[in-house]
Amino acid sequence: MKFDDELEYDEEEYEDDYSERGNKSGTPIIYMTLGVSVFILILLGVIISVNSRNKKGSNSYAAYVASLESEESSEEEVPVSNSKRTADDLDIWDMYKNKSGNDTLSDSGDNEDKPGEKNKDDNSKPLPSPLISPEPTMSPGAEDEKYNDGKHFKIEYSDGSSEWVSIDASREKNNYDLTKLVSNDGKLKYYNDGKVASFLGIDVSRYQKDIDFNQVKSSGIEFVMIRVGARGYQTGQIALDEYFTQNITRARDAGLDIGVYFYSQAINEAEALEEANLVIEACKDYKLTYPVAFDMEFIDNDISRVESLSKDDRTLIAGTFLNRIVEAGYKPMIYGDKEWLVKRIDIKKLPIASVWLADDSDMPDYPYQFSMWQYSTDGNVYGVSTPVDMDICFIDYSAQ
Repeated sequence: MKFDDELEYDEEEYEDDYSERGNKSGTPIIYMTLGVSVFILILLGVIISVNSRNKKGSNSYAAYVASLESEESSEEEVPVSNSKRTADDLDIWDMYKNKSGNDTLSDSGDNEDKPGEKNKDDNSKPLPSPLISPEPTMSPGAEDEKYNDGKHFKIEYSDGSSEWVSIDASREKNNYDLTKLVSNDGKLKYYNDGKVASFLGIDVSRYQKDIDFNQVKSSGIEFVMIRVGARGYQTGQIALDEYFTQNITRARDAGLDIGVYFYSQAINEAEALEEANLVIEACKDYKLTYPVAFDMEFIDNDISRVESLSKDDRTLIAGTFLNRIVEAGYKPMIYGDKEWLVKRIDIKKLPIASVWLADDSDMPDYPYQFSMWQYSTDGNVYGVSTPVDMDICFIDYSAQ
């Protein structure tokens, strides 16, 4: 190295100087020796210092390289995505479409079970817990305000829950102006162009026991719907109502218009035909001016036979009964409340039947066409000793 070459050259120069001065005197030689020693010590210190710095620099560089390699390795584990999808595109949102709690919106009335009610045959696993909190549940008032828009109507269930259902634009809507209803001591009349355009009636069964139909007629009642019989909701046994013959005979003699109904718990077509044939046989000696109604219901605080049926099954059974009634020459009708007519059967598949709506509210909001309305279950009518169901009919069946 050049540094070593320079050092060797200087030492030779100093040795020459020393020899020449040594011939003259010993003192200069000592000073020269000391000076050379000091110079060598300084050079050694410089060399040691430089080596130490090089070593430290080498260690720092190695650490720096190692850190870079670590960063490169870390970056390789997380690939960079060029996707432009947002959170709204993720499938997880499909699990949280309904955020409204008990009050829910159904786009149609075709769902068999009400919201939150588990189907008995549903073995599916529950959805995983949401990764984010859903929107706060709407208050009932806010839900009503949102969907009370003329395009939905509300179904309230016996457990206190409710559901807003979209109105089916393909179905015939009723054109009643219910502000034209007039109540007189619990007896309703419907006026159209200043004239009475309705008929007042009651429906009865063995629960009203002995009825004085002459007094019933004199109190303003114009027609009566009489129960022919019923099928047990647990046993399935079919029986004629024990007061049927007495009721229909006395009502006829009093000059009332008469219709009948059967309380069904049929679970197949054969049982539906059995029920229809019982009605036909029981009524063959009497003139019916009002319809024969099919009445199928669930039981409060108990389980009925028809609860295990699907919506399609109930519709088929009702259709079987009503078709047999039509074959026998009678007018067919189906009885039910909003829940039954929308959620429990498919009324669109029963176009031959008129509707007997059960709704004890002041103004029924059932949007579709109905011919008869059972507006009270605790009416007070002269000639009947117990509370009785009150009905108003918007069609003059006796003229048909």
